[in-house]
Amino acid sequence: MKRAIVSTKIYTGVPDAPFAEALLMEDGLITAVGTTKEIMSRVTPDTTVSSMSGHLVVPGLVDAHSHLASYGLTLTRVNLVGLPSLSACRKAIAEAVAQAEPGTWIIGRGWNHHFWEEQREPTRADLDDISPDHPVVMTRACGHLIWVNQKALDVAAVTKETVTPEGGQIDRDENGLPTGIVRECLEVIRDHIPPVTHEERKAAILEAQERTLAYGLTGTHVCEELVDYLAYAELEKEGKLTLRVCHLLPPEDLEKADALGITAGSGSDHLWHTHVKLFMDGSLGAETAWMFDDYEGSPGCCGLACLTTEELNTQIELAYKTGRSVAIHAIGDRAVSAALDGFAAMRQKYPGTRRDRVEHVQRVTDEDLNRFKEMDVTASVQPGFLPTDWKTAEAKWGLPRCRQAYTWKRIQETGIRMQFGSDVPVESNDPMIGIRAAMFRTDAQDKPTGGWFPEEALTFWEAIDGYTRTAAWTAGVEEKSGTIEAGKWADLTIFDDAFDEPEKSVLKASVVKTIVGGNEV
Repeated sequence: MKRAIVSTKIYTGVPDAPFAEALLMEDGLITAVGTTKEIMSRVTPDTTVSSMSGHLVVPGLVDAHSHLASYGLTLTRVNLVGLPSLSACRKAIAEAVAQAEPGTWIIGRGWNHHFWEEQREPTRADLDDISPDHPVVMTRACGHLIWVNQKALDVAAVTKETVTPEGGQIDRDENGLPTGIVRECLEVIRDHIPPVTHEERKAAILEAQERTLAYGLTGTHVCEELVDYLAYAELEKEGKLTLRVCHLLPPEDLEKADALGITAGSGSDHLWHTHVKLFMDGSLGAETAWMFDDYEGSPGCCGLACLTTEELNTQIELAYKTGRSVAIHAIGDRAVSAALDGFAAMRQKYPGTRRDRVEHVQRVTDEDLNRFKEMDVTASVQPGFLPTDWKTAEAKWGLPRCRQAYTWKRIQETGIRMQFGSDVPVESNDPMIGIRAAMFRTDAQDKPTGGWFPEEALTFWEAIDGYTRTAAWTAGVEEKSGTIEAGKWADLTIFDDAFDEPEKSVLKASVVKTIVGGNEV
């Protein structure tokens, strides 16, 4: 089917010709871009023509860092996102306990003690009275810390004598007993939770996909396990996978993936695999992001390194030997530096073109910014973190260190490839939240006044680039996606405003159409 969109404002993302008025689509591809007159001259009787005056058409937006299956699962579990107090969280958990079948696990996510009235981390005692018989596991908003009750500790056999796994921390009281807080080594509890079934996983992906498409996203890079990839693959076979999904796998799944023929670049136009995803550190809120200097008010605490230098190099080498690029989670400045060290060391041994990326890059030194540029490593950042993190960053790192945090303008001006993601379910994957955060650097209450280090703010068009061009490059599909050009996928996001004054428009505009492969979805 041929379709034309005319009399509109099109941001192509092509540096030499960033704007156009009209485009033509056929058989899932863009076939022409130009003025309304030029496109109308190519219209035939079987062409559907849509005049969209007062709208903005941009390349299909891509969330370059998500956990879509996990997001779908959280929609069916206890939701603690945004609750203002420990007591409110306890109430929500108690309601779930009251409705649960005997002996089942109570699972939830989203609490953030930095926003609670009580201003303290919870303990097992805060759960034991409301759930003495059901194991309870509540994941913090960051995803790097869990809060559990005594029943969960008992089921997992976590006691005073339990040895803490390397790269993690089981918090203990003055008597050495577990407090109910586990940092990074979440598997000590999670390995005892009954596994999600294949059909439950597929249903979760479909639920998450529906919400994601409604936000105007046409694709995403998911950091998930092989079991998730297989669920996506089955959904695609059934004709149910609409999003374009670039899949990153953990190193422990590579041998099985290779045996199944899931290799670097393999797949289809809707599902393909590219990178290995590693973890160098934890999170800011859990004080496990690995820093060069101690956290404010926590002498001797500079976070946690999830990998030794030898382990990091071994895992990068495994990826490179199998033709894959690498994505490394690194939030703290020391973790970011270690990730770059790993890339540098292994690239000497395995030269060649790489599309490596560092995820989050929440604090980075100027020296390491230069190394990003020199090595052509992508900074994969999440603007939506800033509204919920800026106060925590000031409290944990101190204001002077924050001057080198979330430095998106500096990253851009250094000439580093930069892409935007959400890390959903850590934060919402509504790209408008990320775009506004990139432009204004404020929270939902418009604080701090004037923006948090406003010199690091980006323009609306720069933010759109963050959701399009680089995301296509790191996924290896820059010849098919990322800009509006003839021959590329007809993936488009359409807003109900022309953005003639972006700073005003972004506060009121909404996505009105999401088009994938030329089809409205």
